[in-house]
Order: sequence, then C-alpha cells, then structure tokens
Amino acid sequence: MDPCQFDGSSFPHASILSKQEDLRPTRESSPSIRFWDREDWEKYLESPEGQTSKRGTLGYLEDEDGNPPSLKTGKAIRKLLRGGWAELVNRQLAPMSWGRLSASGRKFIHDLMENAYPMFRFATNSWKLDYLASTSYPAWRKVHLDENGRWKVRKVKGLKTEDDDDNDNDSAGEVSMKRKAMQHAFKTEGPDKKFKGMLLIHPCQMS
Repeated sequence: MDPCQFDGSSFPHASILSKQEDLRPTRESSPSIRFWDREDWEKYLESPEGQTSKRGTLGYLEDEDGNPPSLKTGKAIRKLLRGGWAELVNRQLAPMSWGRLSASGRKFIHDLMENAYPMFRFATNSWKLDYLASTSYPAWRKVHLDENGRWKVRKVKGLKTEDDDDNDNDSAGEVSMKRKAMQHAFKTEGPDKKFKGMLLIHPCQMS
C-alpha cells in the first residue's frame, strides 16, 4: 500500500467525534462547577473570598459538586502527570516547552489524566490540565532532561563513606592516646614498669 495514501476507514467518523464531545460536561449539566474558564479562577483569587480561601494551589480543580481535590488526591494527580511526561520522553515526544507539545502527545496526556481524574473535564478547552502542566513541566524538564529531550545521564562518583572516615579517625586517635600514655608511664613510673603487657627496658640494660 502506498504510504502516501490515507485509509479513511482507519480514522473515527466525524459523527463519533462529535458524540464524544457531546458527552463532555457543560455548564448546564454541571451547575456546581464555578471555574469553567481561567478568567473565572483569576477573578475568584482577586475576590475577598478567594484571598482567604483554603482551596489550595489546585483549587481550580473541582469534582462534580464543586469541591477541590484533597491533599492526597492532589499528590496523586501530580505523580500521574509526571508519569505521563516520562512516557512522552520514552516515546521521544517530550517538548522543549509545554506549548510546543505535538498533537499526539497532547492527546496522550489528556486521555491519561481525564480518564483517571474526570474533574479535568470541567473546563473550557481543557484549560485546567494545560495550566497545571505548563506551570510545572519546565522545572521537571530542567531537572530530568537534556537539551535534546532525552534523559540526563547521572554520574556517581566514588566517595569515602562516613563509616570509613570514622574508622580512620578512631584508629588515629587510639594510637595517639597510646603513645601519650606510654610516654607518661615512662616518665613518672620509671623504665622498668610494665604498660599493657609490655616491658619497657632502659637503654643502659641492653647488652
């Protein structure tokens, strides 16, 4: 088959795509949702209620009742998103910046996150997921990826362990203490006294 010829039967029919879009929640079907647009969230933050709110940094995310995710759920969301980024790296789809993500990469991330956490669907044009990813991806990429979008190679240098250092210090200290003790015994008790099983002999007694 000519690779330049597309088989239309392999693509979803337009009516199927439109039905999938129709299944997404709307303002009418989900009246408890407050932040359908990013502007709604920004206005909320500037309001007296928003300035004293305890919704947290992911407060723009809402379940079907309008409640923000718990701390535990928030951590799980971020963990799954980082896992999605790692998969993009493995598929060689990791972008330089989130705005340059390919269509296939975007579909993968949105399907992954929206299926696991439907609260991302309560947003016009999926702005909530794009906002979370665009604000957190740059720092993650800087730490884990090189300029070509590949995993950084971490070099581990062989360092002396603390146990080795402690052992060396103890040995040196012990030898020093023994030397001082021997010198003290020789000066104060005379050359013929025994010290720790050793007989100290005066040089004049040697033949």
